[in-house]
Amino acid sequence: MIHDATTVEVAKVLAEHGEDLGKISEEVHAKLLGTRYGEAPDISQEDYLAARCREFGRANPEETSKPFWLAMIRCGGSAWHATNLFGDSPFDLEGTTWSYQRFGRSTTLMPDGRIIEIGGEHEMGSDPDFCIYNDVTVFDGAGGIRIFSYPAELFPPTDFHTATLVGDAIYIIGCLGYMPQRQAGFTPVYRLDTRSYRIEPVATRGEMPGWISRHKACLTADGQIRISGGKQIVMHGEKEDYVANEATYQLCLRGMVWQKVAG
Repeated sequence: MIHDATTVEVAKVLAEHGEDLGKISEEVHAKLLGTRYGEAPDISQEDYLAARCREFGRANPEETSKPFWLAMIRCGGSAWHATNLFGDSPFDLEGTTWSYQRFGRSTTLMPDGRIIEIGGEHEMGSDPDFCIYNDVTVFDGAGGIRIFSYPAELFPPTDFHTATLVGDAIYIIGCLGYMPQRQAGFTPVYRLDTRSYRIEPVATRGEMPGWISRHKACLTADGQIRISGGKQIVMHGEKEDYVANEATYQLCLRGMVWQKVAG
């Protein structure tokens, strides 16, 4: 399993054979990005206060260079590391504290050496700093970091999705998301242009895998995205259930049509 990989080299080999790079350990993830892990940020209180909370973008995309966010990426710290540094308690603060220590994000290795990461969540739902993000972070492989934010109505907070590279685009499929976002039977699909970093929703039709998350995705030889595993949101009356997906689906990128191919 890729989570047990202890080196970046082993993790990359496993990823080449179909393992999800987003599931590597936090320690190996930090080595991959060239950052630290689990440390407090090296930042002034002024910069911390200026950008402590998550902010949605106002453009598609809106690039930001907030010193606090960049410091949090480089230190690999949790929201607690930041609030504790300045003597704050998350239970006394309004809004969640921004963190790059996340679950359910996607990590894509680009042919030119860039690493593109999308979304993810920090902490569990009961934690005061629980937050699902909708940002895109780009590591240039030489120490440079770029952060892109988006309007929530354009690209909602996204976690436990898949990210499939097809040419110059990354197809973002599925999401767990916040409860009000979820639409049983519908599969969210977005396309990220890896040159401009614009994101656009992709209209699809056919037999969708539904509101799916924690699944696997791969690009087939004939140019389709195959989805398997994971879990789906289904409704029984007004009750929401989270059930295992036992079928396999394919999205034809030529016509953006879903088809159930097994299960």
